[in-house]
Amino acid sequence: MNEIVVTREQREEKLQGMGCRRKRVEDIRFTQGKGNYVDDIKLPGMLFGDFYRSPVAHGRIRKLDVSKAKALPGVHAVLTAADLKPLNLHYMPTLAGDVQAVLAEEKVLYQSQEVAFVIADDRYIAADAIELIEAEYDELPVLVDPWKAMDPDAPLLREDIKDKMEGAHGSRKHYNHIFYWEIGDKSGTDAVFESAPVTTKETFFYHRTHPSPLETCQCLASMDKVKGELTLYGTFQAPHVIRTVVSLISGLPEHKIHVIAPDIGGGFGNKVAPMPAMSAPWSPRSCWAGR
Repeated sequence: MNEIVVTREQREEKLQGMGCRRKRVEDIRFTQGKGNYVDDIKLPGMLFGDFYRSPVAHGRIRKLDVSKAKALPGVHAVLTAADLKPLNLHYMPTLAGDVQAVLAEEKVLYQSQEVAFVIADDRYIAADAIELIEAEYDELPVLVDPWKAMDPDAPLLREDIKDKMEGAHGSRKHYNHIFYWEIGDKSGTDAVFESAPVTTKETFFYHRTHPSPLETCQCLASMDKVKGELTLYGTFQAPHVIRTVVSLISGLPEHKIHVIAPDIGGGFGNKVAPMPAMSAPWSPRSCWAGR
């Protein structure tokens, strides 16, 4: 019996949408343990980093003592916002035209916010050092209902922009209001709704959920001081965006920054935007070469 050979192009032409069985094209090397992840990359002189994170959702930092963590053998440094501020590295830009704290300064705005960053010989020493950091907070009222975020008596979150009247896309309407984004033909859209025989208005609630990739966010940075070039390996879904933001943070021109995204162990959208954890120096489990 003659075997019917179907090319990949022919198969793809027949593919449909939801429920259509699709042949996987990249799984073989993963199931054989031949994937190439950030954790597989080892460079000479590599150090490791980890974060101490806030246990409270909203509070003023009353005490932050990192002396015991610094004294732990194998720890090279423990960074806080006080260390980054003189270098103008304590805030980073966001995709919304705003800024966000790389390490919390004076107060925390959400549970697990990055407060301090430990640099050590290996990840285990870094984890031990995290446990030695002593912090105390004066807890503040929390904001958990987005519909109440701009109430007259809503808790003030961003004290750094409380008096700023203009945002990236227009005027701010409230001290908790960051930006308003509008796109498209407003007058044309309004005309369609006004002339429609029937219109409905509904509020939809999306359940609490979060992407859960197999590999956590990681990165590895290696600086070539001779060439003045930075190579950054990471679990990035949008390498070009990362390059632009790292350029804005570091002051290095983009052509001096090389961003490499190996196998990222799943993303589901949560590895697209640059986050504070990628900036101090770069990730919940970060490492870099060159001592």
